[in-house]
Amino acid sequence: MTRLSKYMVMIESNTPLNIILGQNIGGGVVKELKEIEIELVSASQLAQKYNLSTTTIREHLVSINQGTQGKALYHPSLAHDILTTKNKRGRPRAN
Repeated sequence: MTRLSKYMVMIESNTPLNIILGQNIGGGVVKELKEIEIELVSASQLAQKYNLSTTTIREHLVSINQGTQGKALYHPSLAHDILTTKNKRGRPRAN
């Protein structure tokens, strides 16, 4: 009998996956499903990614800070949602 090889596939999704244990995918059988915990990122990492200053990052994300005042840590997907949403200013356009 030949030895089976193991493969790891990482999938990022906003919605839960429809994968079942024992399901045949691409010629292989699903044996295990794990949700990986997301590592928190610092204000300096977000500043480099979004081209903003660290003080601006800390001011915008004060509501989701999971670190201390000195070492601000943020959940990457929540930070992305807050930093990329644009606030509409002014009155709506009249056609």
